[in-house]
Amino acid sequence: MSGATLVAFINGSTGGAGAGVYDFTESGTGSVAIPASATGVTIEVWGGGGGGGGAYIGFIAPGEPEIFSGGGGGGGGYSKSVLVLSGDDGKTINFTVGSGGNGGPYGTNGGGGTFSNAYSGTYTLTTMTANGGEGGEAGAYASQGDGGTATGGDTTNTTGNGGAPFTQAGAAGVAGDDSLTAGAGGDGGFSFEGDPGFSGRVRFVFTF
Repeated sequence: MSGATLVAFINGSTGGAGAGVYDFTESGTGSVAIPASATGVTIEVWGGGGGGGGAYIGFIAPGEPEIFSGGGGGGGGYSKSVLVLSGDDGKTINFTVGSGGNGGPYGTNGGGGTFSNAYSGTYTLTTMTANGGEGGEAGAYASQGDGGTATGGDTTNTTGNGGAPFTQAGAAGVAGDDSLTAGAGGDGGFSFEGDPGFSGRVRFVFTF
């Protein structure tokens, strides 16, 4: 995310459609500069989704194999804060966008998604953390991974979707403002490896 600070500052301070809205969906780290004359900011943070578990071949009777689908990955957690700004022009807020977990190979659980957060740069705020969802299980009658937890939001801290028993589908991402989502889990493998989870998201909406 090299250049994220410069791009965000320019896009958010020139006016017009989308001014003051910075939406990051690629995993990595970055920083946003508070635009001139901003009076508030809404920050939303989604953790990365877990990868789906790999398929598994079991035996319902001697010599009678059966393929069991892997469990879907759990969804990332979601945290939201709404902050008042005054005289904070040019101060920075740091952030991390979490990655989705790897899909599990045959007979192996999916990898967990990684956390996303927003935290103090030169502007001080309570660290918001949305943890990644767990990977889906492998094996007979595998379940979805559990959803990631979330902390630090002053408005919302929601545990991600997941944990459904015997479920191949990846868990849906939590819906935030404008029905936007991120951090969904990957589907479990039908005959071999599971799908990777989806990356997290960090979104800043400044008001003027």
